Parts: sequence; structure tokens; C-alpha cells
Amino acid sequence: MVGSSPSSVNSETVAQLCVEFWKLSNATKKAIERLPESESRRLKGQLNFSDRQLAMIVDQLGLKLIDFEAEVFHAGLATSADNVGDFPDGTDLVVSKTLEPTVMADMKVIRLGRVLVEPAKSEKE
Repeated sequence: MVGSSPSSVNSETVAQLCVEFWKLSNATKKAIERLPESESRRLKGQLNFSDRQLAMIVDQLGLKLIDFEAEVFHAGLATSADNVGDFPDGTDLVVSKTLEPTVMADMKVIRLGRVLVEPAKSEKE
């Protein structure tokens, strides 16, 4: 963005920034879980504050970050599955992990999310 003025920042760029923060936040949460409680307390507080700030900014911008984890995966879902080709056509799939959230504004997809899917567990299992 060198040489760009603030007025030239577009919604796709803002969406990308939100997604990158979301990914960093999730990675930090996983790292915090590995720390002793005495070392993790302050970092948890800082991360919670930053997550609230992101939520507030996203809301002010009229954006929504959507995580489809545990949702049934289908062609109309506003996300792409990196591993959908690993399963035979017709397999009932659910989202097992969100790699990047979908960013929407006014019911319009600004940035498509990315997920991993797995076969749905049948009720018999």
C-alpha cells in the first residue's frame, strides 16, 4: 500500500486486514493454551481486549466476519473448502475448521472464506 492515500483503501483491503488479524488471534489463542497459567493471564487479557476492539471496528465498518465451523457444507455456503476434492461426490460434509472467515457487508460477500471439511457423522454412529 505504499503510495496509497487513506481514501484509496477499498473494502477488499480492509477485509483482508480483518482476516489477517482473525488468523493471528486464533494462532495466539492456541499458543496461550500451551503456557502456564501464571504466564498466560496477561496475554489472555491483552488478546481479549484486541478481539473486542476488532469486533467493534468490524461493526463500525458494517462488516461481519463469519466462521462456518460445524455448519453443513454445501454449494451455497459463502466459503471454499480446501479439501473438498478428498471426498467422493455426494458425501455429506460439515465444516471441521475455518482457515479464514468469510467477510460480508450488507449481505454481499467481500472476501470468501476458506475452510476444511470432513464427512458428517450419521445419527447411527
